[in-house]
Amino acid sequence: MKSNEGGLWTITLFAANEIPSVVVTFVALIMFLQMGLGTGMSTLYASVLLLPWVGQPLMRKFMYGALGGRMWLHVAEVLLTVLMASFALTLGTGKWCTLVLLAGISLLSAWHDLLARCYYERRTMYAQGNAHGILRALSSQMSTVLTYGLMIMAVGVLQIYFRNRAITYSWALGCYILTGVYMLLALMNLLLLRGNGNPRMTEKRDWPWHSPGWGRQTVALMLMLLPQGLMFYSRTVFLLARPQHGGLGCTLQEVGFAHGTIGVIAFLVGVSAGRALQYRYGEENLKWPLALCLGLSPAVYLAMTQCEPQGVWTLSAYTFMAQMLFGLGLNACRRYIENISGERYRKTVNPLYIPVISLCILMPMALSGFMLEKMTFEEFFLADALCAVLMWGMIWMGTMRGRNRNIPYI
Repeated sequence: MKSNEGGLWTITLFAANEIPSVVVTFVALIMFLQMGLGTGMSTLYASVLLLPWVGQPLMRKFMYGALGGRMWLHVAEVLLTVLMASFALTLGTGKWCTLVLLAGISLLSAWHDLLARCYYERRTMYAQGNAHGILRALSSQMSTVLTYGLMIMAVGVLQIYFRNRAITYSWALGCYILTGVYMLLALMNLLLLRGNGNPRMTEKRDWPWHSPGWGRQTVALMLMLLPQGLMFYSRTVFLLARPQHGGLGCTLQEVGFAHGTIGVIAFLVGVSAGRALQYRYGEENLKWPLALCLGLSPAVYLAMTQCEPQGVWTLSAYTFMAQMLFGLGLNACRRYIENISGERYRKTVNPLYIPVISLCILMPMALSGFMLEKMTFEEFFLADALCAVLMWGMIWMGTMRGRNRNIPYI
């Protein structure tokens, strides 16, 4: 296939790709907390919803051998629309019904992500420049702002308006609106996606165990991401928890603006700045400064427990700093994932990027809520920051040993 005309299809494709994943990754936790589940069970249920993303390599092996084709993208989007509408319709009828529908959305979202990435990779194979990559990143982040930012703020406003039926009714209305937006994106994809951008691909794939030192690389990455895994859901719990319980007592409008909007923009700025710095000064020279940024991010939330920022703009400033540090630090993980996934994917859309990161943070995410039930927020973020320093030191020692044994990048 030759170079592509326009980039509107990139925007609509990855906007539709991102919305369901944000629902099961971020929105579900806030919904669980507001509907009365304990902190530990809320983080556990929200973490379990990420299991389909960990299993993406197995889904990929099946999908590339048996499916493929633009048609399956449209099938996945139709099914996602039906499940999202059913979720909004049945919200509040029972915990298990909600969890089953969210699990279905998560499974289809992971499947759609694989199809979308493969279609994108094949269709832009001969494209010149990096315009499609920029559009892809911007579209994904703006969809996160729409879902985690604007939708959360809208639900907060609706909860003030519908006082008696506030929680369930407001979330249902928000999900109906989001379903309508997703249906529009699915219709646009039906019109814009052309050609067999995702053909059947049956050639042999490199798997992690084919790469030298993949076990050490995986352990190093898990250690590096452990503090972020502990903080992934605990920061949202901290923002929403009442002041008498040690939290900030933020409203949904404040969380949606500070964390779901400003935080997402800060993360994009951090990732972009990190990649620019790596391009200018080299990955080898910046791997430790960038890795240190992952440890500084929990320290920002520790400072928030002491300063207790008042006002949405002060809260946004702290969140911007923490998320930008996280974005900067995540660039240090990219080389590890490339070494884990093999030489084949160094210059393509890496199919193991999301599964490997999900695997590394899944267990800490699930345990963080139960830890918060036994610890204060100040103790938790202090332990997380100390854990980051400890993990950083262990990886540095492993790197020194790896150099003596000629093991790459560990």
